[in-house]
Parts: sequence; C-alpha cells; structure tokens
Amino acid sequence: MDFIQNVAEFEHLWIALVLGIVLLLAWYGMAPFSFFKNLGIPGPTPWPFLGNLPQIGSKRSQPFLFEKEVAEKYGRVAGCYFGRMPAYLITDVDLIKQITVKEFSKFPNRPLTSIGSQSVFDNKSLIALEDEEWRRIRVTITPTFSALKLKQVTPLVQQSAKTLCKKLEQIAKTGEIVDMWRTYGKFTMEVILATAFGVQADIQNDPHEQYTSNAEVLFKQPPLSFVLMVFPFLGGLFQLVMKLILKSTGTERAKSAMFLAETAQEVMRKRRETGAAQRKDLLELMMKAEVTDSEGKKVSKLTDGEVISQSFTFILAGYETTSNALAYTTYCLALNPEVQEKLFKEIDGAVGDEKDAAYDTVQNLEYLDMVLNEALRLYPPVFRFGRAVKESCTLNNVHFAKGSMVIFPVYHLHRDPEYWPDPETFDPERFSQEAKQQRSPYCFLPFGTGPRSCIGMRFALIEAKMALVHILKRFKFEHSTETEVPLELKATITMAPKNGIRVKIVSRE
Repeated sequence: MDFIQNVAEFEHLWIALVLGIVLLLAWYGMAPFSFFKNLGIPGPTPWPFLGNLPQIGSKRSQPFLFEKEVAEKYGRVAGCYFGRMPAYLITDVDLIKQITVKEFSKFPNRPLTSIGSQSVFDNKSLIALEDEEWRRIRVTITPTFSALKLKQVTPLVQQSAKTLCKKLEQIAKTGEIVDMWRTYGKFTMEVILATAFGVQADIQNDPHEQYTSNAEVLFKQPPLSFVLMVFPFLGGLFQLVMKLILKSTGTERAKSAMFLAETAQEVMRKRRETGAAQRKDLLELMMKAEVTDSEGKKVSKLTDGEVISQSFTFILAGYETTSNALAYTTYCLALNPEVQEKLFKEIDGAVGDEKDAAYDTVQNLEYLDMVLNEALRLYPPVFRFGRAVKESCTLNNVHFAKGSMVIFPVYHLHRDPEYWPDPETFDPERFSQEAKQQRSPYCFLPFGTGPRSCIGMRFALIEAKMALVHILKRFKFEHSTETEVPLELKATITMAPKNGIRVKIVSRE
C-alpha cells in the first residue's frame, strides 16, 4: 500500500515538474514580447521565442519589404522583435535627427556588431568599434577623406576608369548585352585594392588574379550566422555548437582575410624601407595619420593592425555599395533616355576635351549629382541602419529603453509618399537646390547620418562620378529585351539586383 502511494506521489511530482517546465518555457518564450505593448507602441504580433523573424523570413531575401509594410501599417514609430531583441522602427524625421545627431551620446554604437564573430577584424574596425575607441579612430582617419586628400587619390580612380572604358569599348563593338553590376564590381574592387591596400592589381583584365576571390569570401554570409546574431540569449552551449557548425566557413574567411592583410603588411614594410611613397593612396594617408588625445594633442600614430582593419572596413563599406550604386544609376539611365541626353550635355559642356576630368570639374556637375542621388533614393545599397540604445531616455514622448535597438528603414523612407510624391518615378529634379530646401534631409539617408555616418561617403561619390563621367563621354546605355523591368532585388549585407543589370552599351561616336 505504501509502495502504491509512493508511486502516486512520484507521478504527481513528475507531472508538477513537467508542468512547471512547460510554464517556465512559455513564460520565457513570451515574456519579452510585452515590451512594446507596455510602452503603447504598435507593431506586428511576435511569435514565441522567435519574435518577428518568421514574418521577416517570409519575405525571403527582401527584409526591406517587411520593414516597409510595418511602417505603413503601424506608423512612424513601431516595434518589432529580432528574436527576443526589441527593435524600434523609426520613420519620423524629427526623431531620426534626435537619435542620430542631437542625442547621439545616448545612441553612439551600432547594434549587434559584436555578436557571432562576424569578422576576423571586428576588434579594430570602425564598423564594430564602440564609444571612446570608435571616437579615437574616427577622429584620426577623418582627415584622410578631406577634399584635399581625395584629390591626391583620384588619379588611381581615373586609371581604373580608363580600363573600364576599354572593356566597354570592346563590348560596344560586339553588341553584347552585358551585366553592368558584375562589370562595376570588378572596377570598384580594383579601386579599393589600389587605394586602401596599395595593391595595383589588373582585376578588370586578369581572370586569374587572387585578390578579388579572396575579398569576395568576406562577403559570403556564413550559414546560420543570423541565428548567432539574434539568439545570443540561448547561452554559451548553443553558441559553442553554432560556432563549430560555422568553423569551415570561418576558416575560409580567416584565410582570405589573412591573405589580404599580409599583402597590405608587405606593402607597408616596403614603403618604410624605401622612405616616402611615390604614389598617394588611402593606405599611405592612414599610415601617416596622427592620433590625438581628448585635448587635441598629437600623441601617436595608428598601429599597423588598426590601419589594416580600416582597409578591410573600406572593402566592406565600399565594394558592393559603390558597384551597386553605379549599376542602379546605369539601369535608371537606360530606362530614361531623356535624362541621359540631358546628362550628356552637362558632361560634354563641362569636361570638353579634357583627357581626364579634374576632381573639381566632376564635383561641380550638378545634374550628375541629382541623377546619382535619385538612383540612390530608389535603390539604396544600404537598405537600413541602426543604433543601440546605450542610455534610457524619452524623446518626443517616446521612451527608449537601454539595451534595445533602433532601426531606420532606409528603403521605406526613400519611397514614403509623404516625403516623396509619386515615389516610384525616377525624377532627378527632386534633388534640385529648390526641391531639397523644401524637405527634411533626414528622409534621404543612403550613407546614414550624424557622427556615425559612412566615413567613406565622399570617396564613394567621387569614385562613382568619375566612372560615370568617363563612361558617358564615350558611351550611352540602352535597355534591351534582357533588361529586367521591374528590377528584382535581394538583400544580405547590401541591397543588390538579384539577377544583375543587363543593358546594351552603344558608342556615342
């Protein structure tokens, strides 16, 4: 009898234990998702444990469409969850200004940069550095991108642009329909390696060169890396298992990064041995950059590791983004021949018979600037950016809690009809001086904004403009039966054309 009673008590205890575990898991899976409800901020209903990841995943490779739908349905301030991480989705231009500029000290860092070991050089990269370390490196290398310094670098851009034009001349003769997205990718990689790594590689002509293949490995999204990024709450054991799964890809990335790092290290060593470098590039400028303390006194130079880390940063920030911007501009010109004709007239009138368009000449091409900006509005390579909330605060009656993050959906902002009437239409006149004065600058954010905006913005723009001037002096773009309309997009690190951009190249002569 006692035995039966003991068994019954054991069964009751076991049932209670199982029920307790189930209730604990249910609480753990749902507890974080009252965050925005308690703040009175609307948003899509999260799934237990997963937050809004299933809704994001339903868009396949187009997460920017999820953000667009949320903003349109729930308003200028909405809430969603990346796993258990609460993320404010902000499309109010005044709040964007508050967060990125006026109250920058409360939102100084990028979110999710240190989770998951996404890079072999995260510790010193501007993209991942935080707080005072970020400020020190940023202040040190900012002068590298001044107009004066960029003028010294433009001959390297010109050289690659000429090579690009020779390739297009061959294509124009055959009448071949070419994928300009991939063509521009080789051009931008050649420019970055020449300027940031001091390597003069003939990437556009040499199909067997090693630099591009190694650099492109850094852009491969490791399998399940997103899981590492959004599920850090599952603990050390889960992290260990996931990192073992990622080991093969991580090793490949590490080898490629090491190849490029050793290349830059060797260039730096040779330059120190031979004295002053004859060529001016970003690598040389960073080697000479002087670190200052909080009082503005020069105290040291960047270490070799810090210089090389920033070289890698320029690859990540400038390779796909600039090639995408060039490809999108080409696409828009091919579909809008009247805009292209107007651009021909501006370039021909300003550049004339100049063998190489001067830096100042290119910078002063107003309509070219308008065309490029309108292409960046419709197709921003960086489709979103974010900030981590370092200090709890209330801005414009919205409470931001420490430990959460803020997301700015650039793709949606650039197509919001309140800011951009008839937003799907390509119209460079939106960027005339008169039009720009009539709207907030915080609804156009292709390079981010505030102190943590893209440090290479000037370089990316002058590189793109130089390439377009060289090309449009000689060729015009035409759409063909292979030109995809509308353009299908995909997004991983950047927003890129899923199937490339295929247009016809025609000589203007």
